[in-house]
Amino acid sequence: MAIELPHLALEALARAEPDPERLQRPLLVVESGAIPRVHAANRAARRAGARPGMALGDALAVLDTPELVEHDPDALRTQLEMLAGVLLRFSDHVHPEPEVHRILVEVGRSRRLFGGLEALRQQAQDTLAGLGFHPRIGLGRSPAAARLLAHLRNPAIAEDPETLRRLLTPVPLEALPLAATTREGLRAVGLRQLGDLLRLSRPELARRHGPELLDLLDRLLARRAETLPRFTPPPVLDLSLRLEHEIHATTALAFPLKRLLRQAEAQLRGLNRSLQGMTLELTHREARTRLTLERGQPGMRADEWLPLWQTRLERETLPEAVIGLRLRASRLLDPPDRGDSLLAGDPASTPPADQLPAVLARLRARLGEPAVTRLVNRRTPRPEEAQGSRHDLAVTPAPVAPTPGQRTVGAALWLQGPDPATPPDQPQWLGRLEDGWWDHGQDARRDYARALDRQGRRLWLYRCLRSGQWYRQGYWG
Repeated sequence: MAIELPHLALEALARAEPDPERLQRPLLVVESGAIPRVHAANRAARRAGARPGMALGDALAVLDTPELVEHDPDALRTQLEMLAGVLLRFSDHVHPEPEVHRILVEVGRSRRLFGGLEALRQQAQDTLAGLGFHPRIGLGRSPAAARLLAHLRNPAIAEDPETLRRLLTPVPLEALPLAATTREGLRAVGLRQLGDLLRLSRPELARRHGPELLDLLDRLLARRAETLPRFTPPPVLDLSLRLEHEIHATTALAFPLKRLLRQAEAQLRGLNRSLQGMTLELTHREARTRLTLERGQPGMRADEWLPLWQTRLERETLPEAVIGLRLRASRLLDPPDRGDSLLAGDPASTPPADQLPAVLARLRARLGEPAVTRLVNRRTPRPEEAQGSRHDLAVTPAPVAPTPGQRTVGAALWLQGPDPATPPDQPQWLGRLEDGWWDHGQDARRDYARALDRQGRRLWLYRCLRSGQWYRQGYWG
């Protein structure tokens, strides 16, 4: 499967542009050089007569004050490699070709898994369209045939050699990747279509036009294998987005951030990975703002991360305008068990097993990480000191078996620090606690009891054996 992205530069701009009306006006992506040329032109510019490859001076002669954007090959290469990582969900053999904005995917072994080649192509088309890209896709028995069919926008699928030969026969020679001298030589003897070449003698073709022509024909017809290196994705998530306009309010960051999160979700699905925390870096003219966000459990879905980031950003005041975003996660995890994995169905159809981690993540995003804590057992018998707090919600402490005293009074307690209380009329004794005898006068010797006060509340009391004073430890029931 050859996936050609002829409008990659314009689609990359659209992903970073919150104002769609800006892209309706004439816009040119310009390649710098001795003679600046048009790399890409949007629809409005093409209607006025601008074309890719045209000298910039000629394009400006037919356009009325178009917007000019500098061509950035490195940024487009990064975009293409990101999409190669996304397409790993369909095959383990992906090969990007950045110079021509194309990605090749070996799908012969995975077509049954996705319901056939037609269904697989449609899923790839939908995945890329969801990220804002509109590819041309060709399917062939060889990489060369798939490239050619994608370039010609031919939707036919030839799964056997004879069908592939019939499909390629009417292809004009101008569509083949031939040297200019070879193409002119073939036209000079009256050859116009690929089928004309296939009817000629192979030794005669090689003698007149060199072995490269036969090599191309063999690769098109899948008679000769073509070795393509496999794309190896980076072990971390690192996505960036350069904004075309400055953003001064955190609420306006939702649009580009949603784009980045969708991109992250697609890439994580391709890698069959998930994450539990990520860092968002906001780029300013003179500084950077770095924000972190952690969840209670791993996840990859953009619609789960976006509300948390919006809540987190509500607490921030931008020191200056934002001109770029960068999303990073250095620790990728196995996908969650609930179905957000490589071969799962629609994750939206899977009911969530537990809402608590999502609630905790939202609370931490709104209140800050120190404001939400987990109670942990400190393994000391004094009730007012028996529990401590921990800010790391990702690690669940091991369960601790209840003590005999806890089994006696039950777990539904309201605990508080010891408060002086009047002696009860009819205490029901529960037992004695002795603790801290090694602590140089800080020991505790208590007799615990329960009783009812005048309002009928069940009190948890103790009497200090050192002073004889009664204290209220809390309530239960």
